[in-house]
Formats: sequence, structure tokens, C-alpha cells
Amino acid sequence: MIKLPVWILLVLLPAGTLLADTSYGEISGDRALVFREDAVLFEAPSESSPEICSLTLGAELCRLAAVDVLFEGNGMSCTWLEAVFSINGDTFKGYIPQSWLALTDLALSGDTLFLFGIDTYYPDRYSFVGSARVVSGDEILWESVFYPPNGGFGRNDYSYGVSSRQIDPAGFTGISDLVLVSFSYEACGFENCDVLFAWTGRYLVKGVSASSISEAGLFHYTEELVFP
Repeated sequence: MIKLPVWILLVLLPAGTLLADTSYGEISGDRALVFREDAVLFEAPSESSPEICSLTLGAELCRLAAVDVLFEGNGMSCTWLEAVFSINGDTFKGYIPQSWLALTDLALSGDTLFLFGIDTYYPDRYSFVGSARVVSGDEILWESVFYPPNGGFGRNDYSYGVSSRQIDPAGFTGISDLVLVSFSYEACGFENCDVLFAWTGRYLVKGVSASSISEAGLFHYTEELVFP
């Protein structure tokens, strides 16, 4: 089969650099927010280990450090992290599966947070189910479940970089916040994708998306989001 080049006119987004919060399975930086509602810190990197403390949804963990133990569950595997949690003057140090933490997060208007994470991985299809959530306190105000780009590498649950940034909602009626979530493989033949989410103050709406993919000079395909 002959692959022909396909080109689409590019319209650039507002200036700014997207920095990945996760890069090929590893959380960047030394902090992350809890994505799972029933998360806990364990004394050792094992779910059979005694629990140190419970963690609320959206709680911040810091001083993260990966350890060489894998968590297996729901078809996913990922590194355990050593982490520190502080609350009311008390500090707890323990271990948590990386898949229990948000891959990216943003503070929205008011006291709300935007969180994105992976819920399920299907290794036979190299396919993920992801959730974008707006959270206030430890309550999920709204959740949008969707399929992020395929994980063709198939060796872990998120083998790409995930990042997010806010877009100025000026010109959009009834929208409090706009969030652009980007999935980046930076490899030939894999889809890179931007997905737009709109928070109305009551609902989180998954909007349009744009993709790019290339194959070692054989073809290059690019879409860009266009804003008013």
C-alpha cells in the first residue's frame, strides 16, 4: 500500500509551552494529586502491607520517589511510589501505586480542581479508559469518561506524556474554564492528541479534539484546534 502525504493548514494556539506532568509512565516533579477515592498510604510497596493513613480525593502528595516494585491490577502495571502526605501538622511517609495518582491536574475557578487519570487498561487491545474529573474538596462534581489515544507500546498503562493547560474562555458563553489535555508519544506511527474540556460550573463537557501522526517521512498528518 502506498501512503500519501496529507497536510492540513495549521492555526497556532495561544503562546505557551505544554510541559508533561507524566512522561512515558513516570510522574514528573515531586508532587501529584490523589485520583482514587479510596486511596491510602501503605507501610511497604504492597497492598497487603498495613495501611498508614487514608487519603482524600485531590490530596497532594510530595517528595515522590519511584521504587522497583510493580503494582498489578485491572490489567495495569505501574511503579509504586514512596510519598509524603501532610495534614493538620502531621506528616506521613509511605507507599502508593502510581496509578492511584492523577496524571495531570489544574486549579480551576473557585475551589475546584481538574484531574485526569487512567481507570482501566486493556492489554489485549493496548487500549485505555481515562477519566477527566472536576473535584471540590473530596467530592467529584462531574466526570467525563473517554478513550485517550491507544497505548500501542503495550508494556505499561500510560507510556506517553500527559499534560494540561488552561485556555482563556473569553468569547465562550456559559463556560467558566477551558482545559486542554495533551497526549504525546513523540514517536513515529503513534497518535499525539489534544482534547478540549469545558467546565460550565455544573457540567464538564468533552469538546473537540485534534490529532497529529507521522511515519518516518512516509506521511505526516496534523490537525489544530481553532479558537474564536
